[in-house]
Amino acid sequence: MKNTKRILALLTAILLSLSLSACLVPNDGESAVAEKPVASDNAGTAEDAASPAADFDGEAVAIELGDIQITANEVANVFDSYISMFSYSSSIDREVIDQCLTMAEDEAIRYYVPLWKAQELGVTLDEETELELSAKAHEEVEEERNALLCQFAYYYGATEEIADNASELTEEQIQVATDAINEQLATMFREGFVFEDYLALEHDSILEGYRIEKLTALLQDRVAQDPPTAEEVDTWYTATLEAQKAEYDETPLNYYYDANASDGTPVLYTPDGFVRVQVIELLPDGEPDEKIDENERKLKELEAEYGTLALNDKDPERQAEIVAEYAALKAENAALDDAFYGDVRAKINEAYAALQAGTSFEDVMNAYNRPAEDGSTVDERLVYTKGADPYNGELGDFVKGLEPGAYSEPTLIDGAYVIVKVTEVLKEGPVDRAAIEEDVRIAAKTALAEEAWEAQFDAWLTEAKEIAVFHRDTYEMIGDMYLS
Repeated sequence: MKNTKRILALLTAILLSLSLSACLVPNDGESAVAEKPVASDNAGTAEDAASPAADFDGEAVAIELGDIQITANEVANVFDSYISMFSYSSSIDREVIDQCLTMAEDEAIRYYVPLWKAQELGVTLDEETELELSAKAHEEVEEERNALLCQFAYYYGATEEIADNASELTEEQIQVATDAINEQLATMFREGFVFEDYLALEHDSILEGYRIEKLTALLQDRVAQDPPTAEEVDTWYTATLEAQKAEYDETPLNYYYDANASDGTPVLYTPDGFVRVQVIELLPDGEPDEKIDENERKLKELEAEYGTLALNDKDPERQAEIVAEYAALKAENAALDDAFYGDVRAKINEAYAALQAGTSFEDVMNAYNRPAEDGSTVDERLVYTKGADPYNGELGDFVKGLEPGAYSEPTLIDGAYVIVKVTEVLKEGPVDRAAIEEDVRIAAKTALAEEAWEAQFDAWLTEAKEIAVFHRDTYEMIGDMYLS
């Protein structure tokens, strides 16, 4: 939760208003730079559009949590995001404002709980970590500095295009950009508040965020020091197995996501209808000729017309014409199909011949499949056979008739020629726990640690709200900004 996020959002709003203004100026053939607004001509318009009320004091204390002082700017930053959601669907009145302030208050305190509790418990970061975090904050601030200087230099007419880095700007261009930023910051924050003040505040805010992340991790380690007992692991396993069974039996395709995940909670239960397959797949380049579909439509029309005439024994001359037209269209489509699929059809037949000659399925995959992003040519998939499979299209229906270990003849499925081998029909029911015992233990430890942390954090949050000091006059100032 950055102190300066709100200021940065306002600066961005000014840049947006300036860019829109530049776009609305009629193009009379002159340089785009000549049409860009300059600070002295546009400061009033930008300020009116983006600045808070003149008497808003962003540094006023809104909440005190021990030694931590949460300012009006911080609460207003979170409050802004909540109030914007309401503004889409309802008018803003005092009731809505109070509701948004309550949510902002909760989020602000929640953000600072780890820092507050770390101070209470004497949990600190070592010097090396502090230096590392400060360097990261400095790097992030430099990126913001560069971006703002480049953008303000462009929109205030000092340069004809947005530079990639402030190092590409001249001293004069940097001065124009800095003066424009300072003017806006003085209006939005306070007189004398300049760009360097903003960057220092931003550095401190980013650094604070990094500190809170590190302290949170240290506090989590404290809470989860003891490994779970065998009884706790068994309890977690039983509850997770029951939950997965209920979920997968109701929505089998959810199993597909979890079984293909590389991390997270291990899959403890397999629903009915899944098989594992290996696929040799050859896909032609480009797209088939559009005339194929057009011809197919004409063929169906001819079939319908011919059927009607033949059924009623009418117009034998037209029937003969239809037969000739039909044969010509079929021949044309065959030629178009061969032009598009001919090469891959020949290759898939080669692959099939290699399998028939005794080459292993995996070796044929290696020889004929296109490499995936990771370089692998072994195509192994999980396929659902008891209903629609949106991930594998018609393949799910096709593999129903294949026995484990058998492979299909070359077949055109969803625009690709494939040979499919069923490697395993997955057995419905719990996965053999002994085979995944280590995964179960690690997952149980992680889940129980998360539960312990959430319980401890909720207790600390309740305590924090009880001891926090709330400055309601600051809240009213924030709310009044939206009613004025």
